[in-house]
Amino acid sequence: MTKFVTIEGRALKQAMKIISAVVERRNTIPILNHAKLTHSDAGLRITGTDLDLEAHVDLDVIDGAGGNWSACITASVLAGIARVAGSMNVRIERADNDLKATITLGDGAAFYEIETLPDTDFPEIGGERGDLIEAFTNGMFAATLDKVKWCVSTEEVRYYLNGVCWHQTKKDRRFVATDGHRMAICKYASEGGDEITRIIPRKTVRIVTDHLAGKDVKLFEVNQPNRLEIVTPGLTIRTKLIDGTYPDYGRVIPGHYDFTFDLKREEIIAAIDQATAIGGNLTPVKFSNQDGRVMIERRSPDWGNAKVKTSTEWPDGKEQPQPFAFNSRYLREVTSKCQGAISMRMTDQSSPFSIHDEDATMTRVLMPMRA
Repeated sequence: MTKFVTIEGRALKQAMKIISAVVERRNTIPILNHAKLTHSDAGLRITGTDLDLEAHVDLDVIDGAGGNWSACITASVLAGIARVAGSMNVRIERADNDLKATITLGDGAAFYEIETLPDTDFPEIGGERGDLIEAFTNGMFAATLDKVKWCVSTEEVRYYLNGVCWHQTKKDRRFVATDGHRMAICKYASEGGDEITRIIPRKTVRIVTDHLAGKDVKLFEVNQPNRLEIVTPGLTIRTKLIDGTYPDYGRVIPGHYDFTFDLKREEIIAAIDQATAIGGNLTPVKFSNQDGRVMIERRSPDWGNAKVKTSTEWPDGKEQPQPFAFNSRYLREVTSKCQGAISMRMTDQSSPFSIHDEDATMTRVLMPMRA
């Protein structure tokens, strides 16, 4: 019996965007460069994995035959064919010897003969779906992760910072990310429970924010340690969690503040850009008082000095803050993530600063540098 399946080209293209994001193109294990296609009475499932992350995309079929069968096709090849298929149908036929597959576009507009690998070689992340942990509607899972992901670390030594901490406290539920220099906390729910901490890897976070925007999502336990299943209609993502202890980030947040700077978002971003117009953004920018207003200054022994005056008032009173400085790139990034008016709160020039905006769920923390 002929083993084949026919699907719509645009649907295959969308599916391969997700699969291609999971599959690592440069891999010494050949099977990990491949997508596994599984045909059954339920339709067509396409799977991609990197051994730590696995995605299953389920597609409706136009036609198919051969019962239950699978084929492993190089993911980049399948994605390339899907990209040029446009609105044409794509017919994938499995050879009898299970070593090749043929792919036809439309009514024979294009024909491809593709080498395949045995589907028995394809690895899968083990475990069965467990209890529902939480459900997010209207794209809130992707949107909430997007609020904090820019603080995720990329350094290899402190590997436990290479993801977003999903923390349930006794009072609330939150997502936290930090690289040791800046931190973002989003308290997205006011109900808590037993203390539970999970660390969602950076790559998983990126795939969620890139591909699950606007979608309803359910998160499930997996009956093996340090795994999480993310389910949305037509897509299942199973990921290993980072096995480590997330630091006690609450100790970094100051318990009180002595000074507050009310910043205008567009003005402060423009001031940072103007101060770093010469010499780039790799040196600190200094905040100081000039005639009762905040002056942003940048000094470079190679390029010279820049000074930009803002309309932000320098705190007045018997006690006044000392000048302070930030990494200019980090400061610009944190302010660009804010919405509307910005409140920057300070204890002293060497303690962490907290930065707030019109989003009441967010707290952002930025470490100062020597002025």
